[in-house]
Amino acid sequence: MSWIPVRMLNEIQYCERLYHIMHVQGLFEESADTVEGAAQHKRAETHLRKSKAAPEEMWGDAPFSLQLGDPVLGITGKLDAVCLEEGKQWIPVEGKHSASPEGGQMFNVGVYSLDGSAWPNDQIQLCAQGLLLRANGYESDYGYLYYRGNKKKVRIPFSQELIAATHACIQKAHQLREAEIPPPLQESKKCFRCSLNYVCMPDETNYMLGLSANIRKIVPSRPDGGVLYVTEQGAKLGRSGESLTITCRGEKIDEIPIKDLIHVSLMGHVQCSTQLLHTLMNCGVHVSYLTTHGTLTGIMTPPLSKNIRTRAKQFIKFQHAEIALGIARRVVYAKISNQRTMLRRNGSPDKAVLKELKELRDRAWEAPSLEIVRGIEGRAAQLYMQFFPTMLKHPVVDGMAIMNGRNRRPPKDPVNALLSLGYTLLSRDVYSACANVGLDPLFGFFHTMEPGRPALALDLMEPFRALIADSVAIRTLNTEELTLGDFYWGKDSCYLKKAGRQTYFAAYERRMNETLTHPQFGYKLSYRRMLELEARFLARYLDGELVEYTPLMTR
Repeated sequence: MSWIPVRMLNEIQYCERLYHIMHVQGLFEESADTVEGAAQHKRAETHLRKSKAAPEEMWGDAPFSLQLGDPVLGITGKLDAVCLEEGKQWIPVEGKHSASPEGGQMFNVGVYSLDGSAWPNDQIQLCAQGLLLRANGYESDYGYLYYRGNKKKVRIPFSQELIAATHACIQKAHQLREAEIPPPLQESKKCFRCSLNYVCMPDETNYMLGLSANIRKIVPSRPDGGVLYVTEQGAKLGRSGESLTITCRGEKIDEIPIKDLIHVSLMGHVQCSTQLLHTLMNCGVHVSYLTTHGTLTGIMTPPLSKNIRTRAKQFIKFQHAEIALGIARRVVYAKISNQRTMLRRNGSPDKAVLKELKELRDRAWEAPSLEIVRGIEGRAAQLYMQFFPTMLKHPVVDGMAIMNGRNRRPPKDPVNALLSLGYTLLSRDVYSACANVGLDPLFGFFHTMEPGRPALALDLMEPFRALIADSVAIRTLNTEELTLGDFYWGKDSCYLKKAGRQTYFAAYERRMNETLTHPQFGYKLSYRRMLELEARFLARYLDGELVEYTPLMTR
């Protein structure tokens, strides 16, 4: 039996679903606040600044911190601060960012009544530390909570009532570890303060289950950080403190706080130091490697340790013919629908084409096999690409068509060069979204499995091809943000030049940060957040929490 970290008892008391997400599924994700907080904690430990945890007068001759565990309790934890009082009492001290409650009334935790001068989840965490001290031979009858929000020190006696509540909490933690994810809270104010509300999605889940029609705007519209592209050949990336540094030919070019990054993309001959890679992996920042022509050669992610239960269900359910067919029908339906919307809004296709696309979309919904779904998808893609040039303001430049059907490996004209690069970046982003929710990006339900092919990432990106990659290509050409001068256009291939690549990357990131109104929830989210949401909903469907998976479709 593995032990429960003491800090998780605080989470379970706050919300059982939060505990399950963090400890059982391992879906904790770093944000700018957590990266900065971890850096501060590390700095405080390095420099032994006790005052970071609590005032100096609260310390005695006790060790700065203790790492303790107990097999009977089944818990473990690092006590950041321990002081010695009355010659024999070992006192755990826990510092909190927040302010203490006013203390006017007792808190009820199940059948237990706890002191009203400190939050009950903090009291239980502190008492668990005291129980660990006792189990390891130290006398400990009380502890201190220090609330930095209002600079208040609260003495917490380890009463029989508090000890019983702590034991009940430990028992609940062990039970939940073997259980399915608890249902989300309904219209709770706690959700606004929860750091993982965008992972939990309480109102959205309740809405999709038909339990509530009220969807509050809790999920942040955009991720905290951005994507860094390094295309300068010969550049070297390193680490200085909590920042990423870029140097080239001995000259420092830039310095970026790591807390502001969610992904680093390196193109061509760019080096990255081991120290920096360690830090990026610890912070959950993915690193992708592209050739100078834009071919994705690898993605470095932290170990795929998240959500092993969901991954087990992914392997089982995607091999079930009916389940795989059901999801594939919905994905292809959404893809054709989005392609048709794109053509109808931006191009001038024949009415017969729009009619056939609509028929293909509807046939996909009822297709009896995966092979037929693939055939329908292929025919729709052929029609869409045939009329793609009608969405371009200048499809012919200097007597030369800038798109001649869909071609790739290598692309042979400017439009296909942009489409190929856009699909590469999109597959990179969907790959990261799958890894972040604990899904295996290589094991899909629609694309056939081949060595090295990220089948699931390709499956999930299908509805987004037109919305993101195609949209960026059309916009950059129609606004003349990119011109033919930005391309190497040879007899057998066509690629963006260096300046053109930088322009394209900026346009792609602008698109990813643009917001659109979610058709079901009615609030705005960025495309990058939408990708994350899609992967998370698929995981919830595999877990059995959601009845069905519905890909994004624009109106």
